[in-house]
Amino acid sequence: MKKVVSLRLAEGSVEKGFSNIVVKLYEGEKLLEEEVGSLPPNRELVNSYQRWQWLYEDFIAHRGSFLDEFDGKSIDSLPRVLEFAQDSIERGNQESATELTAYLIEILNKWLSSLEFQTIDQALRTNINTNEEVVLIIQTDDDILRKLPWHEWNFFNKYTKAEFALSLPKFSLKVKQKSLTRKKVRVLAIVGDCTNINPEADLSTLRNNKDVELEIIFQPSRKQICDYLRDKRGWDILFYAGHSKSHAERGWISINEKTKLEISELNSALAVAIENNLQLAIFNSCQGLGLVPQLEELGIPQIIVMREQVQNQVAQDFLAEFISSFSSGKSFYCAMREARGRLKDIEDKYYCASWLPVVCQHWSIKPPTWKDLCDPLLSSPSNLLFCQGTVILSGFLVAIVVIGLRSFGILQSLELKAFDWLMKMRLNEGVDSRLLIVEATEKDINSLGYPIADAKLAEAIERVKQHQPSTIGLLIFRDRPVEPGHQELLKIVQKNDSLIALCSIKLADDPNKPGFSPPPKVPENRLGFSNIELDTDGILRRHLVFMNPDLNSPCATRFSFSFQLASHYLKSKGIKPEERDSDSIKIGETIIERLHPDSGAYHQLDNRGFQLLLNYRASENIAPTISFADVLKNKLNPKLVKGRIVIIGIVAPVSNPTDYFSTPYSKGVLPQMSGVNIQVHMTSQILSAVLDKRPLLWTWHKIGEGLWIVIWAFAGSGIVITCSSKRSHYISIYTSVSIFILCLTCFVLLLQGGWIPLIPPIVSLATSTISGYFVLKHWRRS
Repeated sequence: MKKVVSLRLAEGSVEKGFSNIVVKLYEGEKLLEEEVGSLPPNRELVNSYQRWQWLYEDFIAHRGSFLDEFDGKSIDSLPRVLEFAQDSIERGNQESATELTAYLIEILNKWLSSLEFQTIDQALRTNINTNEEVVLIIQTDDDILRKLPWHEWNFFNKYTKAEFALSLPKFSLKVKQKSLTRKKVRVLAIVGDCTNINPEADLSTLRNNKDVELEIIFQPSRKQICDYLRDKRGWDILFYAGHSKSHAERGWISINEKTKLEISELNSALAVAIENNLQLAIFNSCQGLGLVPQLEELGIPQIIVMREQVQNQVAQDFLAEFISSFSSGKSFYCAMREARGRLKDIEDKYYCASWLPVVCQHWSIKPPTWKDLCDPLLSSPSNLLFCQGTVILSGFLVAIVVIGLRSFGILQSLELKAFDWLMKMRLNEGVDSRLLIVEATEKDINSLGYPIADAKLAEAIERVKQHQPSTIGLLIFRDRPVEPGHQELLKIVQKNDSLIALCSIKLADDPNKPGFSPPPKVPENRLGFSNIELDTDGILRRHLVFMNPDLNSPCATRFSFSFQLASHYLKSKGIKPEERDSDSIKIGETIIERLHPDSGAYHQLDNRGFQLLLNYRASENIAPTISFADVLKNKLNPKLVKGRIVIIGIVAPVSNPTDYFSTPYSKGVLPQMSGVNIQVHMTSQILSAVLDKRPLLWTWHKIGEGLWIVIWAFAGSGIVITCSSKRSHYISIYTSVSIFILCLTCFVLLLQGGWIPLIPPIVSLATSTISGYFVLKHWRRS
């Protein structure tokens, strides 16, 4: 919250000193500190300022340069003053000007560092942090004090977000303003006498701001000005460009070549404009301090004037920087400070340019933001809260609709595609060294024939067995003999306790899946079914672990081939599975929970048997591979076999095309993954979860997912509220960044096994942002 310092110097003068200075420090409406002090007389400060003023006037009289010749074709250095003062004092050169400027700043800081003022200085520095925004309101009617370069006080060097303003001790606000709703900042620009002035740069600054609704009147009559000021739609900013002049506490503006006006001649019309929400008056013209007392008497909230004669380029640069900073979302005072800093940059050409602009206001005035000018209705706390509440409510309603759509499965397809996309984003995990694939490729089929003879299978099993594998999985159906060698194969399969044979359970609801029998007389504890469950889009994302077969099924086992391989391997390490209940099993320290019909993005999933999500190993080659032919030729490295699970199967897309499946890694129809690799992924998932603590995929409860969707809907509403004072493209930027953060969050959690909603939050975020934007837009128009 911005802090306000009221520095009241009501009685006294610079020449006589100030015996009773009161400073009050506020944060909002809370009084934090109050101190009193004084300042001694300082005649030298008055003399130094007068010498500086004479020198500055000489600078202006020489068209902005002490030494260079004036180029009559340029009007950038001409002042916006009615006439030049004449005096006979001898002027100095550039060097003396620099010395005098430095001397005046030095005297000012010495005066403000005097012992009598230390209590006030210490109170300010104790209660204000250097990174806080603070405005110092100097309440005085002393002419010299109002003209001094207060921004050169070393206090402002340390407090980089501090700015000062002037206020009369008797400044009072008389008018209660109406609340008017406007879409844009309404600016009335009065262009007066333009002799030697080019107002086009000022007007372009206002005209090119898309938030400004600009009305320009050129060299108007008094009646025309009054008629425009009385416009019932009201004005936010009154802008004047032209010639002006002050003397003592009186000031004039030249509205055309023949007419000069005092502010008092516009009092009645200005009072109406102020009542209709006029917030700011900018007189971008010379010697504006004489205009201020009458404007303050009327009660105009904020006034910006130039204290001395001002050159065209200085006035133009100030307005351009101030409007740019203010309209970008900077506070009024920060915009003033930045504009003053811009003038500081050109002081090598335009002498003491940063000394000229000054804000005049009542000390208690809270200046509007650019958003307040665009949306005066929203600047009211009650209206703002009501509007923000409506935006938040719209976000909540969006979330409810998205949750409802999701509950009917309307978003399932998109969510599954998003899941696939995240799965493919994972980094390579490398091979699982506990497994070995013996694959019969098309090349092997061409030489051995298809189906492969039982004798060749028996020979391959024997060659693998001699190198002491932990488990052998024969992933080839042998429900009927393939001579020669059938009896030999049966003998090996029936007597090899480390071999798991394959079968397929008959599905009663699918006549195209009658099932396949295992080799005869293989005990049930060494049988595993090959059945898998595809999603409705034909992609394999689930791992079927257990399923109870029908009584007439040719495959009597209830365990999957992958589970049998994994459990046999784990049993050799002393780890046995335990069934906890119908929805979970425990293997070692790992608990595996069953997938439910509405887990994650699924809607009314056919969750027959015991299923879990298949957490594919992110690896191009999941396990070491050797060809079937190489095994028969005894080209088998014993180190690749000993203690491992060896899976023997057919990987031949031409000879065995039905054993290929789409996965999250597939692109279109091809390339698909072979059934052998599918079983290896499933086996690896169980082994890795138990032995490596690699996470299984899990989902949140529906309540948690619903809250997640609501949170991101509120985030969309928050973006609209946050950006309501900024340009609309910020909403797109913030929304894009939020979606990126959401995707990153979902990806990071997926690496930990968490499949949390991605598409529903994106939909709720984007939709709540759009709905909130239109709610706000409608509110502004209503």
